[in-house]
Amino acid sequence: MTGSTSWSTRLFVALGALTLILVGVAAAKDTSDRAYLSIQQRYQQDYPGSNFNVQVQQLFPTFSQATQGSSFRVERCISCHVPDIATIGPVVAAQRLSQDFFKYAPNAQALAKQYGLTGVHPAYVTEAGDSSSGPSLSYAQFGADNFTPYTYTVNGQKTTANLPGFLPSFLNPATQPPGTKVGIDAIGCIVCHNGNRLGLNTTGIDNAHENYIVNPVYSFTEGAALYYKNCAQCHGGQGEGGVGPPLSNQDRLGFFNEDYYYRCIEYGFTGFEHLGSVMPNWGGIASDYTYDPTRDKSQPSPVRILSETQISILTQFIRHWENYSTLP
Repeated sequence: MTGSTSWSTRLFVALGALTLILVGVAAAKDTSDRAYLSIQQRYQQDYPGSNFNVQVQQLFPTFSQATQGSSFRVERCISCHVPDIATIGPVVAAQRLSQDFFKYAPNAQALAKQYGLTGVHPAYVTEAGDSSSGPSLSYAQFGADNFTPYTYTVNGQKTTANLPGFLPSFLNPATQPPGTKVGIDAIGCIVCHNGNRLGLNTTGIDNAHENYIVNPVYSFTEGAALYYKNCAQCHGGQGEGGVGPPLSNQDRLGFFNEDYYYRCIEYGFTGFEHLGSVMPNWGGIASDYTYDPTRDKSQPSPVRILSETQISILTQFIRHWENYSTLP
């Protein structure tokens, strides 16, 4: 009996110690995962009149597609960016978003040059880009109900595709009640920038910037020009696929991340994902690639065709095809 009791006691002590270790690990991870707290504290120092509690901040977009049954598709982007957007409004929030980016983002000037950032963040979506109340995006130019024609060549024949804008039709100002202003405090971030709406980190599975579109207008316009010049002949005028696989397919967009798309374009058939395919290597040659005449349709290009920046812009253009309703 004594031996049995001693064994039970040791087991109890061991389990208790393990529980304490697990609690300690969870507490440490919880603390390390709260980088947004220091960002919020810095924000309060920069803007002393800010009125919010330091915690996870959530934005509830007001359009109907932001709800799934009785559940909201909330966004946590404002935990790090303008956490008091509900009180300061869209115009001041837009100003601070731009100010803080250029003040705190690593390599801000290089990113601005790479992605065409002008230092002006839109505060509203308006019918024709009217900026009398604050900087705005034009639905007439970038709305899904409006189209921009692009010409590309398939088998020697010129074809025209009418590309719809990236702003979804549920943001059309014309469908709102008279006098309604469609501001970023009601729209949120994800509908234009993509990304992980519940993420609170910049790495790992909780990466808020996963599949993030840096500058939606620039990646859409510059990306479209690159796409119809280099990609549409194989992947289709609307990304529906042809010789190459579909790029606008929602299952693919929901499954593959930006790193996959970048590698596909950069390495083409020299990368392990596309060995033996007809996908050109638009950038470099994968380091582990060896030409195999029985498998490969051609020799890889020895020179870079698209720059790293152009490939990044193309991956973000492709991401514009992902529907809001399919985002995680």
